Amino acid sequence: MQILPSGLVVPPLPYAITLAALSVAAVAALYLLDPPVTARQTLALSPWMVAGGAFHALYQAGLVLDPLEPFFAAPAVYVTTFVLAAGVWLPAVVRAQMLDDPAPIARHLGIVGGALVLALTALAYAFAAGRVDSTTALVWLPLGFLGAAVLTAPVYYLVALKWTAAVDHAGVAGPLVVFAHALDGFSTAIGVDVVGTGERTPIPRRIMDFAETLPTYPYIGKGWLFAAVKLVVAAGIVVLLADLVEEEPTQGNVLFAFVAAVGMGPAANNLFLFLIGPAI
Repeated sequence: MQILPSGLVVPPLPYAITLAALSVAAVAALYLLDPPVTARQTLALSPWMVAGGAFHALYQAGLVLDPLEPFFAAPAVYVTTFVLAAGVWLPAVVRAQMLDDPAPIARHLGIVGGALVLALTALAYAFAAGRVDSTTALVWLPLGFLGAAVLTAPVYYLVALKWTAAVDHAGVAGPLVVFAHALDGFSTAIGVDVVGTGERTPIPRRIMDFAETLPTYPYIGKGWLFAAVKLVVAAGIVVLLADLVEEEPTQGNVLFAFVAAVGMGPAANNLFLFLIGPAI
């Protein structure tokens, strides 16, 4: 049975060695510096998650220079984005330790990551402006983030009512995780039910194949069930990891960042692709 998404590409050996060496060096440096990873830092990493999805969309649209293409194919793009983020993270950690103040770490990560996302968004819109036949394609990106926020708010409110202590322990990383997976589910639903895209990942495809057999399919499509599953799973993960964040903040927040990235990266890739389209 197929487990991994289709379309994964193993980069040529020189690129693979380069990425492996850089990522191992980054992880080793972070391990040796041993910076505290806070919920604010997890939140500050969210623009980098979006950037990873955007980078891959630009690659899929043929907008990446040929010598750099292997760095931005999947799954290499995730490692590339981590290495770029580490290039900002490590100097910020060194400076914070010199000043004995960890607060600027999140600020530096967020500002540089946010600027990168703005630059990638501007590039995507500049490309799409002269290509799209309908202005509808231009609204999917902001609409996706807005729709995910609308889904996240009531779900997280209900979680907070039932598991108040867990929500307190999770801090801002908790709603980030739920938002990331709401974004993934919502963007996937837009893709399969409105835009008319396919689904490359086997498990979501099976969920939506089941939704297609339900009597609700002619009225609300099939993507809603995947979005609902994502929201429930994400909320459950927040509750399960909350105690770990309380006991081991660095380990817990790193896990929260990883879980958020698993949803945010593919979601951003969906939305940027709706804007610029694949290569023709």
